[in-house]
Amino acid sequence: MATRRATGKALERALDCLPRVKLNNIADLPGAKKKAIRVGRGPGSGHGKTSGRGHKGQGQRHSGTKPRIGFEGGQTPFYLRVPKHGFRNKFRRDYEPLNLSKLQLWIDRGRIDPKEPVTMSTLQRARVVGPRIEHGVKLLGTGETWFRSKIDIEVSQASRSAIEAVEREGGSVVCAHYNRLGLRALLKPEKFEGRLTPRRALPPNKLLPYYMSFEKRGYLAEGIAGDELRRRVEAIAGRKSLRERRGQGKKESEV
Repeated sequence: MATRRATGKALERALDCLPRVKLNNIADLPGAKKKAIRVGRGPGSGHGKTSGRGHKGQGQRHSGTKPRIGFEGGQTPFYLRVPKHGFRNKFRRDYEPLNLSKLQLWIDRGRIDPKEPVTMSTLQRARVVGPRIEHGVKLLGTGETWFRSKIDIEVSQASRSAIEAVEREGGSVVCAHYNRLGLRALLKPEKFEGRLTPRRALPPNKLLPYYMSFEKRGYLAEGIAGDELRRRVEAIAGRKSLRERRGQGKKESEV
């Protein structure tokens, strides 16, 4: 204890000897600031003429010592020598995924009312999917074991496990097609106030079999769609395309 007291008193005496910190004596420690090297001011300094850069070359140029990323000295760079692979399908449709586990969580929290019909507009307002729905929403079956809500939901597409889980609880799933304009009218009806609501477009020919299938719970399937809409779709589906009619005409002319 005596040694500690003596050490403390010695520190106090040393602190008393040091100058007090004031506005007029605040300064950096010695060596904290280094004097800048003045280049290009004659040969006597050792940094004159070429300013320490040497003669010619990559490091002498005014653009700096490092070239841009990917520059290989002028030869054809790697990203141009290697051929391209694959392609990006311009007809690809990206759907917002929605798992049954997340849907059940939103229902348990009271953010979605299962007694009311659930559409993609309902899902967007509840923020169960992202704010930007580009092509639609796809219902997935992750969490089907603990899904316990009876709901009537309309989405763009749904997996088989998700359909079975919803119908097991007495609900229903309808897969409906919306083009870009129809989806905008569904998600943002305030944009069309005082204007005519755009007529709902039928799906393209490649998607017609999907939305006419009862197994997929398509809105154009028999037993789901109305008789008038069903007849209209069947007439369009049975109509031959212009390419098929041209091919048939060529065959008849050859005969």
